[in-house]
Amino acid sequence: MNDRISLSKKIFSLAVGIALLALFGLAFRHSSADLLSRLSLASPSLVALGFLLNVLAFAPRALRLNLLLPRGESVPFGRAWSVSGATTLLLQVMPFRSGEIGTWAALRSVLGATWARSAAVFAIVKLLDTATLLLAGVAGAAWLLVARGTPVLGAAAAAACVGGAGLLLVLPAVSGRLVAWLAPRLPEGGKRRAVAEEILEGLAVARRTPERYLGATLAAFAFLALHLAALFVTAKGLGLPLHPATLAVALLASITTAAVIPSLAGTFGPYESGFAAAAALDGLPLATGAVLGGLLHLLTTLAAGAVGLAFFFGRLRENPRP
Repeated sequence: MNDRISLSKKIFSLAVGIALLALFGLAFRHSSADLLSRLSLASPSLVALGFLLNVLAFAPRALRLNLLLPRGESVPFGRAWSVSGATTLLLQVMPFRSGEIGTWAALRSVLGATWARSAAVFAIVKLLDTATLLLAGVAGAAWLLVARGTPVLGAAAAAACVGGAGLLLVLPAVSGRLVAWLAPRLPEGGKRRAVAEEILEGLAVARRTPERYLGATLAAFAFLALHLAALFVTAKGLGLPLHPATLAVALLASITTAAVIPSLAGTFGPYESGFAAAAALDGLPLATGAVLGGLLHLLTTLAAGAVGLAFFFGRLRENPRP
């Protein structure tokens, strides 16, 4: 019975994969008339530079991880850099948001900590990465609204961005105080209290040393700045340039769409759809935006995989097959 279920899942996965590739092919075929001529004039040097920027972008993420750990428990920089790429790759390719579990497990293996403490660190990492992406997307929307003659909505978006940044800075401290209040009230010696104490330990840096948490937040923004620069350079190299503000909105829309509508093939499909919708703000036809989103998605996923190779090979050496 299990073999039949496994076979049906494989057949279903293959069918969905073929359908997604067919839709991508149709989008490419029916995209704007000048798409092929633009791509024929692509600049390999700019595309290579964009790839390099994507690789370098994971260095701030390595710094962000270490700033969230107590002094003396930091991960070697090269390993932290590689696990940052590896976890991004897992989020990109694992279906139905299972990449979240893979990321949690990868962080646990690097930290050598319990599942509960690793979950607390993972939660802060996820908070920073998601919040900075959201803030950048809202800031991009504010820029576009003001530039296109809707200053009231632009000012509202900018105010939301400032308020969100303030909330980001205080949230871990508030969460830490809540867990610190709750832990002593749980039964002594019980499993729930032990888990609460492990989570509290994982939140210790953000709660007790706000300057390190602020540094981690700035590092998360540095990653996003480099990533947006990589997208801008790559898109320009492909002959399909977009304004940086539009790229910020497109990135937010694509990631949000992929989170709300997870696909069997990871984020392939929803990512391109969200990107295409946002790229239309710069006048790109939906099909052209989908093609551009697909190419950028492929290149950024390859960059994450290249950075994560050292981590994956290390795990294979640590856990060889019997």
